[in-house]
Amino acid sequence: MKILGEKSLSSKVIVGLNILFAIISVTDIVVLGIIIKIINHIVMNENIQNNIFDLIVYIMIIITGLIALFIIYQFIKIFKNLKNNILFCENNAKRLNLVSNSCFIISAFYLIIALFIASIMNNLNGEFIYSIFAFSVILIIIFVISGIGIKILNEIYKKAIEYKEENDFTI
Repeated sequence: MKILGEKSLSSKVIVGLNILFAIISVTDIVVLGIIIKIINHIVMNENIQNNIFDLIVYIMIIITGLIALFIIYQFIKIFKNLKNNILFCENNAKRLNLVSNSCFIISAFYLIIALFIASIMNNLNGEFIYSIFAFSVILIIIFVISGIGIKILNEIYKKAIEYKEENDFTI
């Protein structure tokens, strides 16, 4: 199977990323509606403690979703370049750097959430809170490792661009 060009793996990945982009967009819209309902319950003074915790969880989901949309958009642009046989360009390196930084932002966000949950775990006993804490820690690890891996790939990619430019000048 071809990796580059029309009717290649990169063009199929673009379709999959566009579908994923649409799914996450719809999910964010639904979550935004839920957030509005929760804020309405908080304003009406209905079960404030549970509503605030729900609000935090849904805000966590929507912020992560928005950053995920940004990451997917950057990958769509990278794969469009691959589809068009534009391999070693500075735009791809910049996009990889943006994706890496976005991974670090998501991990920092989940670190804040994990610290917040750890601070309230002493006051509340609930398996759900422990599950969210564990989930946050796992996501922190995943996004830090992903960010580091993409950052390393970005540096390798920059070196490849340098070598390509040197090679183009010698010819």
